[in-house]
Amino acid sequence: MSLVLTKAALALKNAESNLQVVKFEAHKPKKKKIVESENDQEDKATGPAKQNLELKKIRHEIVKFGMSGFDPTKKEEAKIALAVSLGAKPPKREYINYKELMNKRKQEKQKLNDEKQMMIAKSNLSTGIKKKKKKGVNNDVGHFLSNYGKVQKKDLKKNNSKGSGKKKKK
Repeated sequence: MSLVLTKAALALKNAESNLQVVKFEAHKPKKKKIVESENDQEDKATGPAKQNLELKKIRHEIVKFGMSGFDPTKKEEAKIALAVSLGAKPPKREYINYKELMNKRKQEKQKLNDEKQMMIAKSNLSTGIKKKKKKGVNNDVGHFLSNYGKVQKKDLKKNNSKGSGKKKKK
């Protein structure tokens, strides 16, 4: 056998002796040593903020626990509402066929008209019969006419017929 020795062939022969094992160790951050007096001041300063954060977590857990009692459809709706309250975009509306939408709107309009008719009928029954107003009531001047009396149409016609004649020139 006449093999030509190359650098790669020589490296393969000595592969076991050239092997180096490297073990990876993740970097661990050092813990900061804080003086106790500074720690007490920070607790006082962050106390209310820390309590607010804890209250928010507690509320969130209560809502989650409340959702666990729902049936699957209500549970899905509650999860969506929770996500929206936390800042997620609300889902898009579902597609409705145009003809079905128009029928639905017609039915809603019909219901509103029926309710209005019922309300009008109930109001008429409760108030009783409405009295008809006289035409002359709008122009009534009250107690002044009792002193002077009313002008009759007959009187106006007599006065107009006397003064309507033309005067003759002399």
